[in-house]
Amino acid sequence: MRHKPQPYQSDLIMSALNKIDDREQRNIFECYYFKREGIVSIAKRRGITERVVGQLLIRAVQAFIEQYDEGHLLLMFKDSELENEETE
Repeated sequence: MRHKPQPYQSDLIMSALNKIDDREQRNIFECYYFKREGIVSIAKRRGITERVVGQLLIRAVQAFIEQYDEGHLLLMFKDSELENEETE
């Protein structure tokens, strides 16, 4: 999404984004992925540590994955994990 020219035009992306309940997580997700801001920049502007920004971003990504395309993206990750376990 960071490299997509206009991610706001995708209904699937916007639907998943709007379902991220925590407002701060959603805002950081937008800054990082849509506005292409770095973690350091986000932290400085908001007056929080880079670690906190990273934690909020991880939670937002998890929420986004769970919601994107009614959970299909999450299923892809779980299927991939199962395949990796089988090959070990």
